[in-house]
Amino acid sequence: MLASLLSATLHGLDGRLVRVEVDVAPGLPGFTIVGLADTALQEARERVRGAIRNSGYEYPPRRITVNLAPADLRKGGASLDLAIALGILVGSEQVKATGRWAVLGELSLGGELRPVPGLLPMVASLARRRVRRVIVATEGAAEASLADGVEVMPVATLAEAAALIRSTRGGRARRMPPRVELADSVGIEEDDSMGREAGQGQGSADAGDSPDLAEVRGQLEARRALEVALAGGHCLLMIGPPGSGKTLLARTIPGLLPPLDDEESRVATIIASVAGTSPVRGLVRRRPFRSPHHTISYAAMVGGGPHISPGEVTLANDGILFLDELPEFDRGALEALRQPLEDGQIAIARVGRAAVFPSRFQLVAAMNPCPCGHAGEGDGRCRCQPAIVDRYAGRVSGPLRDRIDLWVHMPRVRPEEYVTQASPEGSKPVAERVALARRRQVDRQECLNARLSGRALRAACDLGGPAQAQAIRLADLEGWSARGTERLLRVARTVADLAGSERVESSHLDEAARFRSPARQGRGYEAVG
Repeated sequence: MLASLLSATLHGLDGRLVRVEVDVAPGLPGFTIVGLADTALQEARERVRGAIRNSGYEYPPRRITVNLAPADLRKGGASLDLAIALGILVGSEQVKATGRWAVLGELSLGGELRPVPGLLPMVASLARRRVRRVIVATEGAAEASLADGVEVMPVATLAEAAALIRSTRGGRARRMPPRVELADSVGIEEDDSMGREAGQGQGSADAGDSPDLAEVRGQLEARRALEVALAGGHCLLMIGPPGSGKTLLARTIPGLLPPLDDEESRVATIIASVAGTSPVRGLVRRRPFRSPHHTISYAAMVGGGPHISPGEVTLANDGILFLDELPEFDRGALEALRQPLEDGQIAIARVGRAAVFPSRFQLVAAMNPCPCGHAGEGDGRCRCQPAIVDRYAGRVSGPLRDRIDLWVHMPRVRPEEYVTQASPEGSKPVAERVALARRRQVDRQECLNARLSGRALRAACDLGGPAQAQAIRLADLEGWSARGTERLLRVARTVADLAGSERVESSHLDEAARFRSPARQGRGYEAVG
C-alpha cells in the first residue's frame, strides 16, 4: 500500500517542502530511501525500525521503498524521521490517516520525538504551501508556533503522533503567542548545483551577563570611540598593551545596544532556529554579540558544512562580531570579512549547492601593538625589533584596515586611575544616547550612518562652507583616498547625531579625524595605519 505525507527539510536559512511517499509492498524484506538523501537521512532506516518496534507496533517484513520528492532536491538531517515512520504505519495498514498532514521531527530508538534545528523556517515554508496542520515535538512547539497561518500540534512520541493522525477530529492545536508573519524569505538565494564544507559557530554573549561600562576605568577616549561606533554602526579597532581594558570594554557592548526592531527580530529568530544552539521560545529581541576564538577556521567564519549552515558573519547579523587578538586570526578568515562588510551578505558556493546569507554585522576588534604587547609605551619593556613589529601589524591587510572607521589607542591604565578614580559613567546613560542617535538616523535616512555613501551621505552631512574647507584640509593633510574621506564624513555625521546637530560642523569633523589617524600614536602604529 502507498502512503504519502508532507514534511520539510532545511536549505540554508529557508525551509523546503518534501513529500514523503512510502510504498509497503510484498517481496523480500528491505528498506530503500531514494531522492538524494544524505548520510543522516539514510541512517533513518535504523531509527525508524527501532522506534516502530518500541512504540508497540509491528515492523512489516516487506519491501519498503521511501521516495523523497522532489527527487532533484538534496535532503539532509533528521527532520523526515517521523514522516517516514508514519508512512510505514499507514502503508502497512496499522494506522488509518484522516486529512492532510505535515509532520516534522527526529525519532529516537525508543519512539520519542525530538525537535530539529531550523524548525521555524520549515514550518513557515509549510504554511506558505497552505498546509494548515503540522505535528512537531513537544519541545519545539513554542518555536513552531511563531510561524503564522498553521496549527501546531505537539506530541512527545511516535505513538501519540499515530493516534493524532487517525483521529477524525484532528486533535487540539496548541497556539503559543507571540506569532509573527514569516511568509517572506530572509533574502536567501540558493542553487542546488553547488555545496559546502563544515563550519560551526562560537559562543554568544548575553546582555544580562555583560559588565557595566562603569567598570572600565580611565580610557576616556576609547569609551567615546565605542559610543560613536555603536551609535552609527561603524567598525572599531582598539589597539593597546595587555591589561589596558580592550576586551572588558568590548564586553560591555551588549548592554549598550538597543533591541532589534520587528524585521531584524524576524531574521534573527530564523538564524537562531537554524543554528540550533539553544531552544527558541520567542522572538529574538537582543542583538547578537559573537566572539569567536582566533583559531576559528575559514569555513566556520563564513559558513559551510554538509547543509550550508550559517557562519559567524551570519550569526552576528544586525549585531556585533568581536575579534580579540585580531592579527592571530587566520589570514583567509580575515580576508573573507571584506565582502560582507561592504555588501551586508555572504555568498557561499560548495560542490552541489550555493547560498547567500545575510551578514550585516558591525566589526569590533582588538589587538596588541606588537607580539610582546608593549610597543610604544616608552618604558623600554618592548624588545621587539622594528621588522617584527611591522610584520605583526601587517597580518591585517590594507583592504581590511581601510574598512575600519574608528581607530583608538588604549594606553596602560595607571594604578592611581584604577584605585582612586571615582566611578565613571555607567552603561544606562550611554545606551540612551546611542538609541537616540540611532533613531535620528533611521528617521532621517532609514538606515545607520555606516551604510551611507555617495550623494545620500553628502546630503545627510549638509556641510557648510567652513565645514567643507575643513574636510578638504583634513583629507589632504592625511592623504586619504575617496573611501577614507567618505568614512570621515560618516563618523562626523554620527558625532553630530550624538550632539543633536542637524548639520556636520568643523568640530565634528575634527573629532572624527582624531579616530582616523592611528599613525600619530607612536611606534607600532605606522604599519597598522
